Amino acid sequence: MVASVSALTSSGQAASYYESAGEYYADGGQSPSEWQGKGAEALGLSGDVDRDQFRDLLDGKVADQQLGTTRDGKLEHRPGWDVTLSAPKSVSIMAEVAGDRRLIAAHSAAVKTALAHVEQHMAATRIRDGGTVNREATGNLVVASFQHGTSRAQDPQLHTHNVILNATKGEDGTWRSLEPRAIYQLQKQIGAIYRQELALKVRELGYEIETGKDSMFEIRGVSSEVIAAFSTRSAEIEAALGERGTSRDEASAAEKQVAALDTRQAKVAADPAALVADWRDTANAAGFGPEARLAMVKEAEAMAASPDHRATIDMHGDSAASRAVAHAADKLGERQSVFAAAALHEEAGRIGLGKASYAQIGEAIAAATKQGELIDRTHIDRRGAEFTGFTTRANLETEAKMLRIEAEGRGTLSPIASPLVAAKAVASAAAQSERVGFGWNADQRTATEQLLTSHNRVTALQGYAGTAKTTTVLATFAYEAEARGMAVTALAPTASAAMVLGEALGTRGDTVARHLLSPERPQQGKSAVWIVDEASLLSARDTARLFDLAERQNARVVLVGDVKQLGSVEAGAAFAQLQDAGMETAKLGEIVRQTNLAAKDAVLASIEGDARKVLAALDRGGGQIVENADRSEGFAAIAAQYAKQDKANRARTLVIEPSREGRDALTADIRDALTISGALTGPAVTVESLANKGLTRAEARDPLSYDKGDVVRFTRDYADKGVKRGEAYRVESIDPAKSAISLKSENGREVDWRLRQWGAGKSQAFAPQSMELKTGDAIRFSRNDREAGRINGARGEVIGVDQQARTATIQTARGVTETLNLDSARDRHIAHAYVDTTFAAQGRTADHVMIHADSKAINLVDQKSFYVSVSRAKETVAIFTDDRSKLVSAINERAGLVQTATAQASLPSLSSGKSASAGMG
Repeated sequence: MVASVSALTSSGQAASYYESAGEYYADGGQSPSEWQGKGAEALGLSGDVDRDQFRDLLDGKVADQQLGTTRDGKLEHRPGWDVTLSAPKSVSIMAEVAGDRRLIAAHSAAVKTALAHVEQHMAATRIRDGGTVNREATGNLVVASFQHGTSRAQDPQLHTHNVILNATKGEDGTWRSLEPRAIYQLQKQIGAIYRQELALKVRELGYEIETGKDSMFEIRGVSSEVIAAFSTRSAEIEAALGERGTSRDEASAAEKQVAALDTRQAKVAADPAALVADWRDTANAAGFGPEARLAMVKEAEAMAASPDHRATIDMHGDSAASRAVAHAADKLGERQSVFAAAALHEEAGRIGLGKASYAQIGEAIAAATKQGELIDRTHIDRRGAEFTGFTTRANLETEAKMLRIEAEGRGTLSPIASPLVAAKAVASAAAQSERVGFGWNADQRTATEQLLTSHNRVTALQGYAGTAKTTTVLATFAYEAEARGMAVTALAPTASAAMVLGEALGTRGDTVARHLLSPERPQQGKSAVWIVDEASLLSARDTARLFDLAERQNARVVLVGDVKQLGSVEAGAAFAQLQDAGMETAKLGEIVRQTNLAAKDAVLASIEGDARKVLAALDRGGGQIVENADRSEGFAAIAAQYAKQDKANRARTLVIEPSREGRDALTADIRDALTISGALTGPAVTVESLANKGLTRAEARDPLSYDKGDVVRFTRDYADKGVKRGEAYRVESIDPAKSAISLKSENGREVDWRLRQWGAGKSQAFAPQSMELKTGDAIRFSRNDREAGRINGARGEVIGVDQQARTATIQTARGVTETLNLDSARDRHIAHAYVDTTFAAQGRTADHVMIHADSKAINLVDQKSFYVSVSRAKETVAIFTDDRSKLVSAINERAGLVQTATAQASLPSLSSGKSASAGMG
């Protein structure tokens, strides 16, 4: 029921297909065709699609121009793309079987709205200017729409094929070929906009709807049994996926597409009257007889005719749109400082599903902009293309606060050491290091002295991956600070990184989040120094809160990280933004991690963002590149190469797959290979592990973010509700209308959780996932549990399983043995530890790294993620990709830059009394 986008490869075949695919409805009328789009208007096209005009446009003949490229004397021109929009099954049943033709008009109107959205936000062309190619938004399309009423399986399926011709008119009046990538990338958004508009129109026609996730809905009163009876294609695809060992919920988009094509039948003509008679027989057999069908239609018609009904919908629509836009901006603003206007429209439509129209949401966005809650910004996507976008007032204020505190903290503190004392400390530390075979370089010496002599509240250490930041600069800085009576705390965004830093510095380690909740207050008269590792992963919000706390407690903050590595999953690029604003920053540029010079060359090339040089360095001895066009073959190659190693070498190898879905699929392949090799042995026990859903604060308040069977834990006590911090509660049922969730504790106690009243902001949600454990399995803990001594990300090995007792005995990396009760929620926060996502791999080091890099993974494979992955290795890097040349092009194109809410021109100016050197470089 999502939009599908497919490229037309042959103009002749396309013309023949759409011209011959006309269907006739039961009332004798032919399925309509229609020209749509501002581009069509510019060409004077309207009404029914004319065969000759359609064929000319498919061939690239537009006005007096011929579009396309001539290669070897032959004209090449892609005809266009088919964007198919399909109604929910219940709408098709009520329109085609129950005979409510009003729904067909509602579908047609919703299609027009979705196409207008595509035209406004996605229509573009590429214009070459010398050696560069720029994307130009055009805002016009030429679309030939063909409306049909049946599926290939001859089920009722109201849908429209919208053929977007490969032509758009540029600002200079010239017709050019379309740049279609946004249409491909945002096809789910197109389908969502269509369904959102249709949902409201269905309600306007007098029906009630039942809403689901991703803007899905069905008409209330059409049972699931009736829907299943008319879902032959869905059943065929589900069966085909089952034969492949997967399901619709678990399969990738590519697997679903293969299953759909494999089960696709040829279109056949059918007598409309006979078809409707068959449908009604099927409906009768499913318990949806003529009396029930007629009653639903009559009741809906009567409701629609009531003046109060339409007035109520109109009256509530504006307020619903305003609330939806505010909620959507909150949600998107948590993840991105600047987000696309099209994304805001889609998200607001999802929140206001069936309550607000597309036009009302557009008006609410305009009102929020006028009020200053939304601020116009240009959104830049992963490829560097520009789109209309927004930031929020909250994001702007957060960044302004962060920048202000850092700027006002310049020159306000006494240095930890004088220049002479700092130089002596560095000389002593370097000499001691050299005695054990590790010499310091000039960058490390200069950076350490700079941090020790700084007068600023906030300073930074910027260092590429593998520059030995911790063992040289930070260790010496922390030692000298503590020697002068300061309390040093090691902080990081993740518990595992905080633990590693704390152990390396011989001091207390904690996550930034926990430190903000319950900071350790320094002793009277004792200054505090907070060293924050992996600072690039800190959001602007958390950085601002940390700075605010430091200002109130008169603490120093040292941010440590690398702007070239991955940024926060929440909004902002605080570490880079602060450096750009003049924060004093010591820099380390000499990499010392790699023992293989070719591998080091690969890392240096990845810092430059030059993928071609990275692969060339690996070819010279830094590793290898393996090409497999099919992902499953690539995963099999990784699994085989990993499994053939002995246990010691596997422990020295890091496997990286950027996506969570891919990580799980590759893990399954690796475990199969390890079972065959004998590394995994004995009986298996299956456990429902609990994976953090990673909800934003806005999503946590949305009932549709939860599923039956999820586990919820609260991060504080609610004594009046009988809820204790950390306890596990299972989601039993969800009432979206009341924003209420029924929870049950492990001892059977029920809790009525009202998301709008209490607890949504102090909770964590976890989804159950089936997981198999065998002796020899590598696992990691996926949640911090201080009482049990577990740290999120800490690893261990299964050394025994008991199927009857349903337990697994684990030996942790520290050599501690413990037994997990696999039916207890507390012990189910585990996952296999064979494959890391790029985010999870940041901060880790291994002798050998195996990377799966799919050139088509637009949102996951870019210059930053590639650099992080390649730089983990000391010795060799193996890259497994679908296509070497396409990977090079993809990475060179995707910088992976993160936007900030604050426009560079409006950064706060610094008063001369508190200005300081920006540091090195």
